[in-house]
Amino acid sequence: MLYYYLVPLITMCLLISCNNKNNTNNKNNTHQTTDTIEINTIKPVINFYIENSGSMDGYVKGVTEFEQSIYSYLSDIKISGITDSLNLFYINSKIIPFSEKRADFDVISDFIEKLEPSTFQGRRKIGEHTDISNLIKQVLKETQPNSISILVSDFIFSPKGKNPEEYLLNQQIGIKNSIATEFLPKINNAAIVVYQLYSKFNGKFYYFDKKSQRELWKVYDGERPFYMWLIGDVKDIAKLTKEVPSNKFREQNNVKVFSIIAGARNVNYAVKPYSGNFDLSKQKTKKEVPKLAKDKRSGKVTFAVDVDLSNFLLDDKYLLNIKNYLLNTNYYKMDIKRCQTNQQGYTHTLYFVSDLVHKGDLSIKLKKQIPQWIYDENDDDGSQPERNKTYGIKYQIEGVYEGFTIKNNYYTEIKIGIN
Repeated sequence: MLYYYLVPLITMCLLISCNNKNNTNNKNNTHQTTDTIEINTIKPVINFYIENSGSMDGYVKGVTEFEQSIYSYLSDIKISGITDSLNLFYINSKIIPFSEKRADFDVISDFIEKLEPSTFQGRRKIGEHTDISNLIKQVLKETQPNSISILVSDFIFSPKGKNPEEYLLNQQIGIKNSIATEFLPKINNAAIVVYQLYSKFNGKFYYFDKKSQRELWKVYDGERPFYMWLIGDVKDIAKLTKEVPSNKFREQNNVKVFSIIAGARNVNYAVKPYSGNFDLSKQKTKKEVPKLAKDKRSGKVTFAVDVDLSNFLLDDKYLLNIKNYLLNTNYYKMDIKRCQTNQQGYTHTLYFVSDLVHKGDLSIKLKKQIPQWIYDENDDDGSQPERNKTYGIKYQIEGVYEGFTIKNNYYTEIKIGIN
């Protein structure tokens, strides 16, 4: 097994702004040790799993966006050259190989052509239903260092006669336990990315009928969400998402994303010169705002901090949302904007304002949070097929979140001394 570790990168640089001002000041300041997503030179094995329980048949009847998105994605993986070993599987109660050969373009084409209800049923062999918690556990168990697992499913929970409330909570706990015991101990820098996609659907929609306390089904012809999970080491996932980003999904216009990585990371940051009325003495480090005072024109106390937030698999929708940050004080109000390209690698600038100078240590944490779309598109009833909702999706994501945040619930912490 090959385990990866974060390589501390220590470089000497000038303390300057994102737009490259002040090239002559602060020549003796150094960048702090940072944790970066190291590019992996060893190509990972990629194992691709499609769930083929009865609830998935409707996605593969005829030519659908489901098939086109998967065909395009698998082809882009091969074209990118990030792996020499792509393997295709069906999965329900057990993992069933599609082919004994590694997937080349011919195998991928054959795989897509056989995405039909009859093929799903013929390969199923186990039954109509899949336990989602067990499905995830199987994939996590198979995910090894230097590998990426990609799991595709509608991820609809199926209580099958059990009390729905108890079942959903038990599934959430089961997923949390699998993350904590099957995944995190063997993958040092674990990461999971979840894409929500859409497709035409024409088949059986399974639901739990509370009146009869039985699982029933009805035929549904319309559009439904499905999900693709990327599971592996953050370095491998980062390379995959860079080479095959979510905007390259064929026939998908609004891909929603949830991502999370294990542990907390150090980031490179520096107080931005000329962002307020404070001392620029060479004796002060980039983590301090010395002799902070009110701006004479605005009457406000202001300063800014440049920071590199590129190493978290998070998009700007997440990074620019002020609700995803926690400050240890209410004295300073914060805003965040993306930087222009700069030599120091800073991606964002944090802006602070206050009516008065408040001395002491200012802490800013980038929190690990579940995006609001998960809750907006969760279905707690499950009796009717809804275009934008999935029965119990929040319980799955909360299980993942709880497994990843047992030790800490933030990505990074930035500390600034104000005096």
